[in-house]
Amino acid sequence: MDSPLNELDVSGLEGFLDNMAEVHERWAFVVTTEYRVAIQTLASLSLVSSLLVLGVMLWVRLRHRSYFKRLSLRVSGYVALADLLNAIAELLMMNTDLMLRQSEHGLRFILWLSMFSSLLFVFLTLCMAVQLHLSTLTRVRVGVYMKLEQWYVPLSTVASVVLPAIAVAQMKGIMWVPWMHAFNWPVDAWKRKLVLWSCHFVWITVTVVYTACVASVLALVIRRMWRNSVDVVAEPRAPEKWDWARLTASVRPSEDTMASDDTELSHDTVSSGSTLHDVSRGSGAKVMSGYVLTLVSNDALTGRPIAVRSYVDKTRFLRSVQRLVLYPLVPVITQLGVVACNMTDEPSRALYIYGTAMLAASGVFNLVVFLLNPALPEIVAERVARRS
Repeated sequence: MDSPLNELDVSGLEGFLDNMAEVHERWAFVVTTEYRVAIQTLASLSLVSSLLVLGVMLWVRLRHRSYFKRLSLRVSGYVALADLLNAIAELLMMNTDLMLRQSEHGLRFILWLSMFSSLLFVFLTLCMAVQLHLSTLTRVRVGVYMKLEQWYVPLSTVASVVLPAIAVAQMKGIMWVPWMHAFNWPVDAWKRKLVLWSCHFVWITVTVVYTACVASVLALVIRRMWRNSVDVVAEPRAPEKWDWARLTASVRPSEDTMASDDTELSHDTVSSGSTLHDVSRGSGAKVMSGYVLTLVSNDALTGRPIAVRSYVDKTRFLRSVQRLVLYPLVPVITQLGVVACNMTDEPSRALYIYGTAMLAASGVFNLVVFLLNPALPEIVAERVARRS
């Protein structure tokens, strides 16, 4: 009597197995020792870089607390925390034995941690791009975009917690696929993509596109400002709460303008017709290239508060803005490969390696941008001045 198995049509099964073997061979590099060591090294460097940023932030908070008014410094600290968590998640996922031993709840938590850290980083840099956009590319009142600062971190944190939680709640039966270095769960492919894109990748894509546009336009604007032959542009608009007294040089008190004791310093109070020629004209006076604003100061003789016309050096101002433009560039560098990989069913090996490597090294990029923050040279100069 013939076995019933002989009557089965196994041609489809053979094709499926051949396809699985081909896929396994194509992605075999993700479980090689060389690849795992490379990603673990990048993740470790990212972790150390994040700890370094957090350490410096703690020191600044304890010794130079006033600088914490600056949005870019606060964002750097929270981004470093996000990069730290992302590095931990990457190191966990690179440990195949650990991942295979995890329960369903453990796998959900690791995936949530990875998504949370990525989204927190993305949303915070998105907020920095919005701030740069409003302050330098629009005529929105300074008080408006300054008040938005208090909402950036809370809203970013809430969104980063909720969206991954919604996603992992849909992943019943989640499992770890070691030879793909990926999570999977038993559901139709289109439903899997819908969950991941609506709760994760669409937000990264929007951020990458928006921050790339803001950085590109700002680069053109700054280039034009560098080449601008006009000696003075009145009403400089800072993207964050700079200590203008440190960036300015007093030129001349305005005798016809007196300030009351409760007058608030505001760099948007400069007359739109003000020019440096109005305050630096004189016999043999050298006309400098820069910006003019009004600061509140005390008269040296009477002690009464007066409005002082002050000069902001063009080079210092533009270099400070240039350094802040680097913040929106980081998600473009680190997240572009991730978005591109998830836009195709079969990403190339080079694209996959690029996306994974850049994501693992995000903390290193944040450290570089943090070290270029315009506040750090001021803090160093202040320390040197105190010691001398």
